[in-house]
Amino acid sequence: MKKVQSLRNAVMVSLLAGTTLVWGGTAFAQEDLQEFALEDMVVTASRVPTQKVDTPADISVITKEEIADQNYASASDALRAIPGVNVLGSGAKGSSMGQDKILLNGDERVLVLVDGRRMNLGSSGNSSADWLPPVNAIERIEVLKGGGSALYGTDAVGGVINVIMKKGSDIGNHVTVKAAGGSWNAEQYAISASGSNDSGLGLIVSATKERRGEYKFKNANGKSQMMKNSGYDDTGVIVKLDQKVGEDNRIGVNFEHINAEGGSPFGYSKWGTTDSHKRISNNVALRYDWNESSDEKGYVQVYKNY
Repeated sequence: MKKVQSLRNAVMVSLLAGTTLVWGGTAFAQEDLQEFALEDMVVTASRVPTQKVDTPADISVITKEEIADQNYASASDALRAIPGVNVLGSGAKGSSMGQDKILLNGDERVLVLVDGRRMNLGSSGNSSADWLPPVNAIERIEVLKGGGSALYGTDAVGGVINVIMKKGSDIGNHVTVKAAGGSWNAEQYAISASGSNDSGLGLIVSATKERRGEYKFKNANGKSQMMKNSGYDDTGVIVKLDQKVGEDNRIGVNFEHINAEGGSPFGYSKWGTTDSHKRISNNVALRYDWNESSDEKGYVQVYKNY
C-alpha cells in the first residue's frame, strides 16, 4: 500500500540537546506532524494520513476555528475541553516543573509533539502544558487517547498530544491582537502577524505576555491572607520562516523562546514554605518536507531543545 511505502521511505533526523542524532530507526515520529486542509484527516493514530471516520483509535481534533470560536486563552484550556484529558495544576499557574502535567484517561505517560519535535523531558519523560505554543500560532491539535506505545514508544502509553503549527506561506498576510485582564492584576497580551509573497516565502511572528500578582484567600480564621509565590510572569516568542521549494516541497526554520517566572504556592515540605522559579526555553529547528500533497510524503528535521 502507498501509505505503508510512504512510512518506509520516510527519513527523520533528530538532534536532541546537541547530543543525540537519530536516523530512520526511530521513525515513530516521522509522519506524526503533517498538515492537511481537510479537518477530517488525521495522522496521529496511525502515523499516516487517514480519514477520521476510518480511524479505529479514540482521537479528538481541535481546529484553529474552534480555538478562535471558543476564545481559548491557552493550549491548556483547549485540551481541558476534551473528555478524558486532564491538566493537573496546583490551583495557581506557576513555572514549577510538573505543576501542569497532562493526563489522558488518568495516565501521565503522555507523549507531546510539536511539529514533530518531542517535548518530553529525557530525564523524567514528563511534559508540561505550559511548554506548548501559544494558541494564536496553532493550526490544529490532535489528541490520541489510549495506548500509543506500539507506534511511539513507552512514553506514549497514555496517549499522544500532537500540536501542528501554522505556516506563514499558507495563511498569507494577517495580524491578530488580543488583550485581557482579570482579578489580582492579571494581564494577558498576544499579537500574531504573518505574511507571504508570490515566491512562496512565509513568515509568522507570535508574541505573548501573561502575568498576575499574588492572590489572596481566607484562612481558617476567616481572615484574608496573601498566598506566597502564587503570582507569575510569562513571556513567549515564536518566529517561523518557511519557503516553498518547487511545487510540492518546503524548507522551514523555527525558533521558540519562553521566559517563565513563578512559583509553587503550596510548597513541597509544608504550608507556607515555597520557592520561586525561573525557566528559560530556547528551541530551534530546521525542517525540510517533500511531496507534501502526495502519499509519498516525508520530512527530515534537525532540532535542539534547551
